[in-house]
Amino acid sequence: MSVFEGKVLNARGELVGGGLEIDDDGVLVNLLPVGDELAHGWITPGLIDIHNHGGGGASFPDETDLDGVYTGIEAHRQLGTTAMLASTVSMIDPVPAIENLVKACEAGQLLGIHMEGPYISPHKCGAQNPAAVRNPDVDELRTWLEVGKGWIKSMTIAPEVDNAYEAACLLLDFGALPSWGHTSGTTADARDLIARTTEYGRSKGIEVPQTATHLFNAMPTLAHREPGPVRELIASACRGETVVELVADTIHVHPDLVGDVVRVVEDSGQMAGVAFVTDAMAGAGMPDGDYILGSLAVTIIDGVARLTDGGAIAGGTARLAEEIQRMVTGGHLDMESAVRCCVAGPARALGLRGDEPGVTLDFEVGKKPNFVVFDADLNMTHYQRA
Repeated sequence: MSVFEGKVLNARGELVGGGLEIDDDGVLVNLLPVGDELAHGWITPGLIDIHNHGGGGASFPDETDLDGVYTGIEAHRQLGTTAMLASTVSMIDPVPAIENLVKACEAGQLLGIHMEGPYISPHKCGAQNPAAVRNPDVDELRTWLEVGKGWIKSMTIAPEVDNAYEAACLLLDFGALPSWGHTSGTTADARDLIARTTEYGRSKGIEVPQTATHLFNAMPTLAHREPGPVRELIASACRGETVVELVADTIHVHPDLVGDVVRVVEDSGQMAGVAFVTDAMAGAGMPDGDYILGSLAVTIIDGVARLTDGGAIAGGTARLAEEIQRMVTGGHLDMESAVRCCVAGPARALGLRGDEPGVTLDFEVGKKPNFVVFDADLNMTHYQRA
């Protein structure tokens, strides 16, 4: 029997206990009550990352066997990410990567697959291979979705590209979400696609029919006369139509701005409208050095990953627990909101119920919870993946 003391938060950031009592089989036998004096540490559900290209030296789009995929998963699991999507990048032929990742999904090690491209703006490639970028082809996309066997859960598309709406509808038909990003489009482009996708998705009974791929990054800057897609995506999140991703590593987006977006969305009443993501690449959890992302060379210096040729930021090196620590200890956000962004937001985007592998939304006596223990300084000290 093990006892873990700390302020216990559920997926929605609500204080529900003062500790967990876990038996030798990992089952919750007692949710300790909240005492007069709260413990200094925290206990949260296992964290959920819905945009992640790898870690521990492994790159999900580039691995050719399951060993490499599992290395990447373990690099994040060691810091309390108990459930995740594996992300690809823009590729000439993504089928081998999809087939490899499907095996990990079927084994219960991944929630699914996120395809980042190739249907994105050639003017906002970021760390994507420009040679692979192209307009949506619904026949090609249908083939990928069929190869994915239902495990492709989201796909990044630029809203202004030809056939974007047709591709979005096909994704929704297959149980996947369009994720607007890597765009050079206008306010009107984003507003139109968000509205049409919302209408189509809700006609199919989908509560949240779209997400935003790493808001602010690989998008036009928010401007006062032409606000662009950033404003439209935030407004859509406030209406409950969209969950917006933010890379909260304090590198991709200024942490004060991350906190501002979270507060704006939560103040609108949408308490699960933001998802922190890592956009992690192979160097997450690894030392500075040279790595690969979708066949492109990446160099990490002082923890920042950039394309070796050109210098564009090439994914993240932090893990979700580190994002929580940076945002909360830096005074940019409270712990309750940070937990919502790392559990409730991702769960809402994917329509998770709490019984999927690695997913816990509420702590229930008699069940094996997925949970993370943080000390008072928000260092992760223990995790369990049920």
